Amino acid sequence: MLARPPLWAAPRTAAAAPAAASVPLRRHGALESSAAGGGAEAALARRHMEPPEDSPMAEMFTLFPHESAVVMQRGIELGIVCSCALVIHCMALVLQFWPSARYPDFLLRGFCVARIVCAVPRPYFWFRTRRLFVQARYQPTPQLVTQRLLDIYAHPFGVERGLLLFYYGWLACITVVVCVVRLEAEQTSFTQQLWRHCLLNFVSIVLHRILCVLLFYFLMTSDFKRGITPDVLEKYTKRLAFIRSTSKTREQLGGGDMECSICFGPYSEGEDIRKLTCGHHFHQRCVDVWLLGHQNRCPLCLLVVGPQN
Repeated sequence: MLARPPLWAAPRTAAAAPAAASVPLRRHGALESSAAGGGAEAALARRHMEPPEDSPMAEMFTLFPHESAVVMQRGIELGIVCSCALVIHCMALVLQFWPSARYPDFLLRGFCVARIVCAVPRPYFWFRTRRLFVQARYQPTPQLVTQRLLDIYAHPFGVERGLLLFYYGWLACITVVVCVVRLEAEQTSFTQQLWRHCLLNFVSIVLHRILCVLLFYFLMTSDFKRGITPDVLEKYTKRLAFIRSTSKTREQLGGGDMECSICFGPYSEGEDIRKLTCGHHFHQRCVDVWLLGHQNRCPLCLLVVGPQN
């Protein structure tokens, strides 16, 4: 367990205010709606579904939000490829040995058909969940990335969770049945092929976990998400003191709304404003947390801050 929080998670800056306030606001809204409809149990159930703050997944999302979003997205994509390949292989076995009239083959075909039928709706939930993780990945601040990941993880789709549990149960049951058939009855070609199919499923699960861990390790040791150094930040950005009484400051910031897009707070007299090469500007205290400790990209347009190579 990692005890030291990241730089951006320690102070209560204005950049953390919207994310920190979003949880009590949602809870307050849930309590109001439940009180109006007489459904206090629903609000309690909603809070019960939230992951504990000290759970391993919650800690990973808090300490490494961007890496977690990338790993979850790529993990779903890898799972889609592996699952589709295994389902196609299962369908091929059913079609190949469909004429067999032996009772063990008939029983095993039933297991295979159940697997294929329950796999049909899963792509819909896969792509919807993947889209949510992509949206979480491009939230403008680390705090919002973490909160979005926690929301997705704490409130999974019930049908998808049921289908996933069915798959694990199906794999355990058909493995036991195949082993019993191989020991008690005369072994057939269908039984041999299904035994290999079960092994492929187990290999797929283990390989999926290993690749996700390796991807997370790669992201942690590479410069994929690393922030830039203070000297590079000062070289490729402009730092301005906001003076409301002069029009020069407004011209330097390019006009428009004089407020920070991270904390949504207006610029106050004398505050330090940082303008990026793309033209977007923010409170220095807000955007520096992101650029120095998280990712060297503009929170709005994702243009690289610093050398483009």
